[in-house]
Amino acid sequence: MKEKEAKKIMEDLQEDYNLVSSSFANSRDRFWEEMKFLFDYAKKGEDILDLGCGNGRFCEYLKQTNYTGVDFSENMIKEARKRYPKNNFLVGDALSLPFKDSSFDKVYSIAVIHQIPSKEYREKAVLEIKRVLRPGGMSFVTVWNFGKENKLFYLKNILLNIFSKSSLGPRDFFLKRKRYYYIFRKGELSYIFRKAGFRVVEESIIKKGKRNNYYIIAQKE
Repeated sequence: MKEKEAKKIMEDLQEDYNLVSSSFANSRDRFWEEMKFLFDYAKKGEDILDLGCGNGRFCEYLKQTNYTGVDFSENMIKEARKRYPKNNFLVGDALSLPFKDSSFDKVYSIAVIHQIPSKEYREKAVLEIKRVLRPGGMSFVTVWNFGKENKLFYLKNILLNIFSKSSLGPRDFFLKRKRYYYIFRKGELSYIFRKAGFRVVEESIIKKGKRNNYYIIAQKE
């Protein structure tokens, strides 16, 4: 994907989330209990970053920590501050986080990186996670897993991208209001983290009902 196209997709995403922030936040009021084991790693008093925090719902799992939530949507941050006024929320870009090097003990990013367009931007986001982590710090990341049952969707998407004559690849697609997503392959998430210099501690799949996600636990060495 060309950088100009990726940049435009990011701008459109930001605008979209600003427009739907209230309804989107309301649709994400419930916690994803199947994710809770990832947050159990956080220790009392640790500095924690929730990257792509949305309405801030995961801060409920991290009450014992020094929590900071960041999101690129200004209106989503307003929603988070309204719901959890005692917590620290900031507007920030995953590709250029507003923090000094080695600021956090752990970074969580739930269902975010699959919305970052282009291989280069996704790798840059992982490098930013590494930069703000302290040596030995841990990263916990999830992305959607579409699974083998979506072969027809893949084929339709490939044909659509070919005939639209865009620079989009077969795993780039749009849902709802032209909201961008990238379809990760098995092992691709760990490849990006290893390339960035992380040690992959664990990678697997979390499934509950219709929700199906890859997750990775990686450590900055």
